[in-house]
Amino acid sequence: MMNYLIKISHECTWQEIEARVTYDLEDMLGQVLVKHSLLNENKNTSVWLAEIADYNKFKNIMNSPEEKALDKEMGIKYQVYSLQALKI
Repeated sequence: MMNYLIKISHECTWQEIEARVTYDLEDMLGQVLVKHSLLNENKNTSVWLAEIADYNKFKNIMNSPEEKALDKEMGIKYQVYSLQALKI
C-alpha cells in the first residue's frame, strides 16, 4: 500500500467534487482505496489524500472512458504525487 496526494483542479463546484468521489467510491474506487480524505483548498482546487492498495488498478479506473468523460464534463484535471513517510 502507498499513500498519494492527488491535486484536483476543477471548473465544477466543491459539492459536485464531493458527490463524484462518493459515487466513485461506492462504484469502483472502493475496491482499491483503503482510506482517504478529501479537502477543499479553494474555489477551483481540492486535495485528495489516499491510501491506495493497488495503484495500477486505481490508474485503470481513473483512465476508463467513463471517468475521462466525467472529468471532461466537470473540467477536472489531476496531478498525482506519491508520498513516503519519513522518520524524524
